[in-house]
Amino acid sequence: MRAILSNVIKELEKQINSSQNLINRVKTLGLPQIQVEIIAELAFLRIFIAWENFLEDSFIRYLVGAKSPSGYSPQRFVNPPNMQIAVKLIAAHREYARWNSPSEVIARSEIYFKYGKPYKNILQGTMKDINDMNSIRNRIAHRSTISENKFNDLVRREFGYGIRGMSPGRFLLTPKNTNQQTIFLDYYIEIIKTASRMIVT
Repeated sequence: MRAILSNVIKELEKQINSSQNLINRVKTLGLPQIQVEIIAELAFLRIFIAWENFLEDSFIRYLVGAKSPSGYSPQRFVNPPNMQIAVKLIAAHREYARWNSPSEVIARSEIYFKYGKPYKNILQGTMKDINDMNSIRNRIAHRSTISENKFNDLVRREFGYGIRGMSPGRFLLTPKNTNQQTIFLDYYIEIIKTASRMIVT
């Protein structure tokens, strides 16, 4: 397996585009709204998992010395000989490394790259939105009280009050602001697209 960074961002954008196309197609089918919301949840989950995969795949490739399409490569503190060794190095003290938490990715980047580049500054700038996406992800994937409370906190923060029966799917399909048509799902997708393009320049 070659450490090519351009393929990593292409795969992320492929997953995003196919998920967006699915939602746009579903909206034209006249399905009950609850079904559209469920499909929106699954599409979002697929996008967020693709984002996690992007972070892991780009991190590993940078760690073995790969360059971005523009020729950028961060200064490394370690020099693993291949990607398999890099994966084992990152997950040395646990079964697997988590990539859904921006603070964990930042901490990891500071261990392996000088100044935590390119992850630290970019993820710090998008920390709130990515943490919000993670709350939505967890509410979809886990029906725990903790995930429910965090999602409800997000709803209250965004709308100024709690909304009884608000599901992640309905939230994602709701316009972020009353004076514009950009729904939360599209807003979050743009955050991921922008951050990923800055990481793999």
